Amino acid sequence: MKQAQLQLDVPFAAKDQAKSLGARWDPQQRSWYVPQGVDIQRFQAWWPEALKAQAGAALQPPGKAAAAPARKPAAARVRSDAAAIFTGPPEVAPDHSGKLPWED
Repeated sequence: MKQAQLQLDVPFAAKDQAKSLGARWDPQQRSWYVPQGVDIQRFQAWWPEALKAQAGAALQPPGKAAAAPARKPAAARVRSDAAAIFTGPPEVAPDHSGKLPWED
């Protein structure tokens, strides 16, 4: 039985950084993931939004209402006229080269 893997939202421009931290490419899913036994905290910048929300709620003290979500930095916001959706850390620019992550 295959164990569940944490799928990451890694933009092409950050693939080398994610790989150096221990992430692996799944060619069938066409996405990066954290293999079993590797600390997922290193990959927090590329966690799926649902996991980020769960982690934020888990850190709230009991009985306290959750704070309003922080506004995304301007580089990470999606404009209606934007051609591509960019996810990942705002300091990493999107890559529009059209290459696959394993092509250098």
